[in-house]
Amino acid sequence: MRRTRREPVEIVPSTGFSIPPAPAPSDAATDAEGRVYDVEVHDVDDRTFHLRWGGQHAAAVLAALRHAHRSRAPVRQVEWGSYEAVLDGAEARRLFASVLADEGWRRQPVELVAHGGQAPRAVVARVGPAGSVIALATVLELLDDGRRYSVLVDVY
Repeated sequence: MRRTRREPVEIVPSTGFSIPPAPAPSDAATDAEGRVYDVEVHDVDDRTFHLRWGGQHAAAVLAALRHAHRSRAPVRQVEWGSYEAVLDGAEARRLFASVLADEGWRRQPVELVAHGGQAPRAVVARVGPAGSVIALATVLELLDDGRRYSVLVDVY
């Protein structure tokens, strides 16, 4: 195998010209580019507590986190269309309850994600072992003020 000889490159000092960063994606840009929204909630200390849902409520949570994202804010941008915040139970409840004015979101299905066939212990203790889906309103009841939750929202 022959290697191509690379020519030396001259390093030119910067003249102070810089290209400004692109603006953050707008709600309209996100809506035009992506259509599948996904929220995942994990208890930071109990990885068996893992919930997932999508739809209009997930889109509203994404918009709320995107608007709250600042360079030093608790909301961080993981990648384009993906934001994460670590919130205590009360903060997460306020977020989930505030993003849509219509109360119809309360009936939206939420998947209980089982890891290794094991349902989330905290969820089973409150809602029982039957079923792998609960209503989104039930999620608000499951969030404990003394615990911290990772809220990760994506758009695809």
